[in-house]
This record gives sequence, structure tokens and C-alpha cells, in this order.
Amino acid sequence: MSEFLDIALSFPPVVFSFGLVLVVVYWLTVIIGAMDVDVVDVGSETEFDAGGGFWSAFGFGAVPFTVVLSLWITLGWIVTVLGTTWVRSADMFIPATLTGTAVLVAGIGVGMLGAKLLTRPLAKLFEDAPATGHADLVGKVCVVRTGTVSLDAGQAEITDDEGSVLLINVRRSPHEPEGIDPELYSRHSKVVVFDYDEVEKVFLVVPVALPPDVVIEA
Repeated sequence: MSEFLDIALSFPPVVFSFGLVLVVVYWLTVIIGAMDVDVVDVGSETEFDAGGGFWSAFGFGAVPFTVVLSLWITLGWIVTVLGTTWVRSADMFIPATLTGTAVLVAGIGVGMLGAKLLTRPLAKLFEDAPATGHADLVGKVCVVRTGTVSLDAGQAEITDDEGSVLLINVRRSPHEPEGIDPELYSRHSKVVVFDYDEVEKVFLVVPVALPPDVVIEA
């Protein structure tokens, strides 16, 4: 085990090792976010457009950036670990800097090629997937998945017209009248989307059980 850690934390595998830790943490966060547990909402998600520039030049335009990067880092890490292990066992009389650089280049190149080959069958799935616009979700009922929904944080689960379950960032309206029971925004509560904030990139929601005489402005 100590030998494995020594290789993983040596050059060049270490270049990918820390990235691999971030990849694992990211996907664990995604999995936890899809489960019925409380998570900390740090704001609207940042979306990466893989449709142009560098990524599209390598044929990654139809696949989400996070999927491509995760595969690239994982494959690059595997290649560099195996390459470093082989170099050490071969006991070659070549400067470590030279062999390390060669293994790093191989990791980057093979990782990119492998990511492209693995994402190719996924591209059609993303291409055929129906795009759900923000306006399509207005008026739909969703279920709160975080501990509560506030002016600054909150997530809810919603089903679009195609039957896909989405986890969206939701907020209470800043124009909401006083006196609404906070329990109506607690986890498992049903809320309805009534608007989308283009600036903050979040959906505004109101409790389904809101009294009929209460009017909330966007």
C-alpha cells in the first residue's frame, strides 16, 4: 500500500491524483444531491459550455464538460500510474525527469483519446435528450429536498413533461408577504414554481398550501 501511495504521489501521477480526488468528491456530491439528504446549497450551478472552442475541436461538443473532464482525469491517472510502475520496474538508465515527462504526455494524450472514445456513444444520448426550457417548469409542483427553502438557498425535485426528474435550485420570492409558515418550505413539502430569476439563475417557488388570499409577486 505504501508503494502504491508513493507512486500515486510522485511525478507524474500526482498531476492527476489531486484532480481524481476532486472528481470523486464531485460525483459523490451529485449522488448525495439526488438522495433524500440535506446538502449545503452554494448557489446556482456554473454550467460549462462544451459546445465550442477547445472542446468542440476535439469532438466533445455534445457531451457535458464534467463528464469529459472526469474521464480524462481518471484515464490519465491510470496511464501515469501504470507507466510510472513500469518505468521503475524496468530499471532503465534514463533521467527521471525525461521518463516522467514522457509518461505525463502519454497520460494526457491517452486520457484524451480514451475520453473521446468513451463519450462517443454517450453523445447521441445527450443529442437526443429533449431540452427542457425554464418556462416549461413554471406552474409545476416540486418537492423540497433541502432542509428548507430561503431567499438564498434551496433545492427541489421536479418532473418535466418528458418524465425526467430534475434537481433544481429554488428560492423564496423577496416580495413574499409576511406571515407564511416556514414549515411550508421544509423538506418534503410541496411547492410550485411561479417564476424564473434570469439574473440569479434560480426558480422562485411558493407553497402549494398557500392561502388563496395571499398574492406573491415575482
